[in-house]
Amino acid sequence: MKSRLLLTGLVAALVLVVGIWVALDRRPPVWDHANHLERSVVCWRLLSERGMAGVGQIVEMSSFYPPLVPCAAGLLYLVFGVTPLTSQALMLVFLGLALVSLFLLGRRLFDAPTGVLAALLFGTAPFVVYSATNFQLDLPLAAAAIFTLLVLVKTEAFSQHSWSIGLGLAVAFGMWVKPPFAIFLLPPLGLVAWRALRAGGRGRRVVNLALAVLLGGALSLPWYGLRVFGLPIQVANRAFKQAAESGYPETLTPASLFFYPKALLPTFGLLAGLLFVWGFLALARQPAVRGLLWSAAVVPFGVFVSIQNKNLRYVLPLLPVAALIAAAGLRAVGPAWRPRLTLAVVVVSVLQVGTAAFGILPVPPWTPFNLPIVFSFPPSSLEWPHRQVLDVIVRESRGAPATVSVVPNFDYFSVSNFRYYAVRDGLPLELSRAWDRYPLRLDFIILKTGNQGPEFSIAKPKRIMERLAAGDPAFERIFPVIWEAPLPDGSVAIVRQRRLTPVTGVSPPALAHQFEEAVARFLEPYAREVEGLKIDLDYSPRDLLRGEIRRVLIEARTARVAEFARQGAQLRLGELRLTLEGVVVNPHRLIGSGEIEPLEVERLRVDHLVVAEQDLRTFLSGLRRLGGLRLGLEEGAVTVALAQPGPDVTGRLRLLTGGGAGPLAVHAEQVRLGGIPLPDFLVGWVFRHYDPAPRLAKLPMTVELGQIRVEPGRIVIADTAAPPMRSRGGTGRLESQGRKRQP
Repeated sequence: MKSRLLLTGLVAALVLVVGIWVALDRRPPVWDHANHLERSVVCWRLLSERGMAGVGQIVEMSSFYPPLVPCAAGLLYLVFGVTPLTSQALMLVFLGLALVSLFLLGRRLFDAPTGVLAALLFGTAPFVVYSATNFQLDLPLAAAAIFTLLVLVKTEAFSQHSWSIGLGLAVAFGMWVKPPFAIFLLPPLGLVAWRALRAGGRGRRVVNLALAVLLGGALSLPWYGLRVFGLPIQVANRAFKQAAESGYPETLTPASLFFYPKALLPTFGLLAGLLFVWGFLALARQPAVRGLLWSAAVVPFGVFVSIQNKNLRYVLPLLPVAALIAAAGLRAVGPAWRPRLTLAVVVVSVLQVGTAAFGILPVPPWTPFNLPIVFSFPPSSLEWPHRQVLDVIVRESRGAPATVSVVPNFDYFSVSNFRYYAVRDGLPLELSRAWDRYPLRLDFIILKTGNQGPEFSIAKPKRIMERLAAGDPAFERIFPVIWEAPLPDGSVAIVRQRRLTPVTGVSPPALAHQFEEAVARFLEPYAREVEGLKIDLDYSPRDLLRGEIRRVLIEARTARVAEFARQGAQLRLGELRLTLEGVVVNPHRLIGSGEIEPLEVERLRVDHLVVAEQDLRTFLSGLRRLGGLRLGLEEGAVTVALAQPGPDVTGRLRLLTGGGAGPLAVHAEQVRLGGIPLPDFLVGWVFRHYDPAPRLAKLPMTVELGQIRVEPGRIVIADTAAPPMRSRGGTGRLESQGRKRQP
C-alpha cells in the first residue's frame, strides 16, 4: 500500500509540473512536435465529420508514422477541445503507463521498493520531464516498450496462454505507436523465446509464442502491410542519407560513438546515471534477471549508436530499462548506505525536475563535454505572432483559398508551426517551404530577418534573403511588403503579397516579342538541342502588361530534356507540342533583365509527344537503382524485366491517361518473381511506392496528357482535339499579338 501511495504521489506531482509548464509557455510547437499535432487535428476532424468512414484516410495520413498517438489525441479533442493541455494530457497518460509498468516490473523482478525507485528515476529524468511537455511519439514509445517488457515477463517463457495473447496485443500496440518499437522488442523477445525452447513443455510454449507473434503481426498488418516495401527505404534514408545531409558525423567516428554516452547524465540525471553504471555491473551477480535487462538495454543502444542519424529522442525508450537497472544498482548497495543514498536520490530528483521544467538552478558556464549538467527547457511567456500573420493573410485574401510560402526554417517560425495553426483553425491556406528556383503559384510569402534555422536546412532561405538584401526591384514590385512586426528573438517578421502591377513604357506586342526571345534561355536548364521551336501566345494586351497570358503553345521537332544542373538522366523527345494555360510571369523581370520568371501556370497539357524505345532505354540506364531494368515496347503495353540479386522480376505495364489521382495511370500485370506469378493484391502493395501518378498530381499545376498509345518501338501521346499551331514558319514569330480576350 505504501508503494502504491508513493507511486500515486509521483504521478500527481508530474501532472502538476506539466500542467503549470503548459499554462506558462507561449511558444509555438516546433518541427516534428507541430507535425504530430497537425496530424492529431486532422484525425480529430476526420473522426468528428466522418466517423468510422474516415478510417481509410486516417491510415493513409502519414507514410512513416502510425496514427495511434495522434488519433488518441483526436479522441480527447472530441471531449475536451483542441488545446495544448489536452494534447499534453495524452502524454501524461503514456507517462503514467510507463511509471506503473516500471513499478510492476521492478516489483516482479526485485521487490516493491525497487519498483518505486525505478519509477522515480525515470519520471524525474530531465529529458523525460522535457518530453512530457512536448507532443512527440517517443514518450509513448517508451511506455509501450516497458509495458510490453512487463507482459513478456508475465508470460513466464510463454508458459501462460492468456499472457501470451496479451503479449500479442502489446506488440501490436507498440507497433502502432512508432516503427522503431521493433528494435526495443526483438532482443528480449528473442532471449525469452530461446529460453522457452529449452524449457519443459516446449510444444505448448512454442504454440503460445507463435500465437503472440501472429496476433501482433496480424493486428499491425493494416498499417504496415501497405508500407512493407516503402518503409524500409524511408528508414534507411533517415538513418544515413538524410543524416549525412544534415551534417551528422559519420558512423564509427568518436563524435558519433560518444554522442549518446556523454549525454547520459544531463538527460537521465546525475545520480541516476551513476547508479545505472553501478547497477549494470551489479546485475552480473543476478543471473535470473541480468539477461533480460541487458538484452533490453545493450542491443537497442548498439543499434542507435551504429546509425548516423542521432537524436536524444531516439534513445528515450531505453530510459525505463535504464531506470530499472539503476534501481537495481541502489538495491545492491550495502544496507548502511542504502537509506542515505535513497534520500539523496529523492532530493536530487526534486531539484532536477525543478531545473528541467523551470530552470530553478543556474547552469554553470562550463561543464564537461560542453553539455549542461541538467537538460533544462523552462517555459517562455514571449508570444510569437503566428495568429497575427495568419489573420493578415486571411484578411488580404478576403477568406479565399491562398497559397503561402514560409521561407525560414527557424524552430519557432517555420512552415511546421504555421501549417499546424492553419489546420487547427480551419483556414483555407496551403503552406509550403521556401521555393527553389521560382516563386510559383504563391499568393503570400512569410519571411524573417536574422537566423533562418539550422544551417543544413536553410540553403534556399539564405539565397532568398541574400537576394532581397542586395536589392531586387522586380521581385519587390510583384511581392510588396504588406505587414511587418518584431519577433521575440530580435528579428523582424515580414509578409509579402503577390500583386500584379503592370509595366509601363512598353507596348504589349514588344513585351510579347521579348517573352518569345526569352523562351530559349528559360528552357536551357531543362531542355537542350531544341530543334524547330515555335511559340504562339494568346493574350489580352492589357493583361499581358500585368504578366498574364491566356495560353502559350510550344512546339518542337526534337528536344533533349533533363535536370542538367543536377546532371540528371536525359531523355530525347520528338514531335513535341505543349499547351500552357493561365500563365503568369513577372513582367518587371522580363523588361528589366530579359528573364522569364514564372509565377503561375494553371494547366499544362501535353498534346503530342513521341518517345522512341531506344531513347527510353538510354534514359532508364542513367537512373540509379534502375540499372538492371530492361524494357520493350509492344502493342498496348511495356514489357519490363528487372535483374537483381536473387530472382528477377518480369511483367507488363499498361499506360493510360489518368482519370483519378493523376494524369497518368500505370497498371502492372502478369508480374512474376523468378518465374512465379505474384497475386494482384501483392503487386498493388509493391507498385504503389513506384507509381508516378501521385507525385504528378502534387505538381503546382494541373497536368493533362493526350491519349497514350504504346506501339512497337515507341510511346505516343496524341490529342486529336488539340488546337493547331498558328505560327508555322521561322523561329516562332507571333501571329496572336493583340488578340482581344473573348467575353
